Amino acid sequence: MATKKRKVLIVEDEAVVRDSVREWLVEDGYDVEVAESGEEALKKIKKEEFGVIVLDLKLPDIDGLQVFEHAKELKPETKGVIITAYPSKETQDRAKKLGLMDYLAKPFKVEDLEKLISQALGEAEAKKAAKKHLWLELGAVSYRLCDREYECGHCAFAQDIQDRFGTIAVIGDDEVARFKKLPGSQRLCRYASAHFVEKAKPGLD
Repeated sequence: MATKKRKVLIVEDEAVVRDSVREWLVEDGYDVEVAESGEEALKKIKKEEFGVIVLDLKLPDIDGLQVFEHAKELKPETKGVIITAYPSKETQDRAKKLGLMDYLAKPFKVEDLEKLISQALGEAEAKKAAKKHLWLELGAVSYRLCDREYECGHCAFAQDIQDRFGTIAVIGDDEVARFKKLPGSQRLCRYASAHFVEKAKPGLD
């Protein structure tokens, strides 16, 4: 079965930033579309499903926060990340209130942006899987060891989990620090492969 592509929309009016981020993400396997303005972005959002929208704060028509607000009205489960060369506490607070994943100041490392995108898509896919496989019972679980110091952004397995049904998170963010102190032979990966057994929906014959 072909691997499902991960769809991202980049909304950025600076061609150099837009193209470089797009190329990086495409090379890493993401399905990426771009828009140069808020109006163009909203037209695309009406027609397509995007797991994550990466928005420049300063756009030629409406700002990125307004675009995200309209996007949430159109597609409530949309995730977003704001990037800006003009960070301020006011806009950070607005971003947090609107439910954006994070707020990155330019210049930023594309690796940091990619990590946020991966986290957002992983969360979105987990919600979809929970809805789709609501009546599955968890069976056998197989674990692997972490050899990346829990830097999941540099781990191919962790990066790919949103495309894998049958993979579940077993270690939360709050537990990572504790696991880092353990010997390498005891550092379980945050994710485990799980075997699910289909069950009849409760209450139905």
